Amino acid sequence: MKKWILSFITYPLIIVLAKLFPKQKEALERWFIEKNNKITQQSFKKKPENVLLLLPHCLQNDDCEHRLLKTIQNCKNCGKCDIGNLMNLTEKFGIMAKVASGGRLAKRWILEIKPDFIIAVACEKELLEGIAAVYPFNVIGVINARPNGPCINTRVDAKNVEKILQKITKRETK
Repeated sequence: MKKWILSFITYPLIIVLAKLFPKQKEALERWFIEKNNKITQQSFKKKPENVLLLLPHCLQNDDCEHRLLKTIQNCKNCGKCDIGNLMNLTEKFGIMAKVASGGRLAKRWILEIKPDFIIAVACEKELLEGIAAVYPFNVIGVINARPNGPCINTRVDAKNVEKILQKITKRETK
């Protein structure tokens, strides 16, 4: 019931408030994501094979020639972006990862795979819209860093993603 209220009452309210108070937009989006994550943490008993790590293509280095939209395994783990570290986590925890070029592709991956649990990395705007769009799926949102501005060479701390995976799978770091 809490997730329903968050998705169908709070989400539209956040959209309206963000238009009324544009300087507070990111803070409102972060609040929504934090509330969603807190509610979703009740679902941390899922099997690793049912977990999807959903990544935005903007995490990939802008100069990289390897296409990751079909499979993250195309990553050569060169270290120029965070994709390689995240790919290592998928192998360590036995989970699936997909890279999406936008919200529609992300939603398509989710509807095709039907995971029990999703860890989604994106900016506040994409996470806000995505969490509401894929209700009732369990989504934990991880906000990416944007040192070069939006949508180019964004970053995410793989250790934060690993902590979430540890909670879900109940595994300790080696």
